[in-house]
Formats: sequence, structure tokens, C-alpha cells
Amino acid sequence: MTVRRGRLEKLLVVKKAEKDQASSEYQTAISQFETEGQTLYELLKKKEQLDEVLQVSLQNGIPIETLKQQQFFMGNLEKNLLHQQKKVSHARAFMNLKEEKLKEQSVECKKYEVLDNKEKLYWKQNDLKVEATFIDELSILQYSQHTNR
Repeated sequence: MTVRRGRLEKLLVVKKAEKDQASSEYQTAISQFETEGQTLYELLKKKEQLDEVLQVSLQNGIPIETLKQQQFFMGNLEKNLLHQQKKVSHARAFMNLKEEKLKEQSVECKKYEVLDNKEKLYWKQNDLKVEATFIDELSILQYSQHTNR
């Protein structure tokens, strides 16, 4: 019994390739989000450590020039934090967009898989029907030849 390769199977190959592409883009977006998130975490950790050092320095006494430098550094660090938070937010939105695209591609691919399976089942049943009809005709032919003798 032969299995027919139909037009749906070709479409299914295309849809699977699109799904794989969407999955790859989603994984890249996840990786980018994790990288940006890790950078944000490190900046927050750095700010926390700087705050602790500044508090200890203030309790022990600190020259005004050093205090100005640390405040300037803290200001720059906070600007970097705001910038990094925007990058993380953008990376998160991009990742969510890619996730939605992957979901859509997965649903499309599943639809074509179901249709392809139905088509294969139809052709298989059709082949069985043709085969049964052929066997019936052969049986009738053998019977008629047997009865004509």
C-alpha cells in the first residue's frame, strides 16, 4: 500500500520550517532578555554595595571631595540603571512578541498536521475500499468461471 504525498504535506513542511524559525527567534529573544536582566541585576548589586560603603563612610567621616565624587558616581549609576531598565523592558516586550508569534505558528502547524492526518486517513480508507472492490470482482470472476465449467 502506498502512502500519497499530498499538497498538505508540502504545506506542513513549510509550516514546520516557519515554526522552527519562530522558535529560534524566541530562544534568541529569551537569551537577550536574560543578558539584559543580568546586566540590570549587576548594576543594582553595584548600587547596593556603593550605598553600603557610602553609609559606612558617612558614619566614620569622609572628606567633602570624596563625598562629591561618590554622589557623582551614584548619579551616573542611577542614570545607567534607568537606561538598563528601559532595555530590559524593551527586551521583555520583544520576547513576549516572539512568544506570541511562536504560539501562532504552533497553532498553524498543528492545524496542518491534523488536516494532513485526515487526508492520509482518507487515502488509506480509499485504498482499502479499492482493494476490497478489486478482491470482490476477482471473487465474482472466479466464481463465474467456476460455475461455467
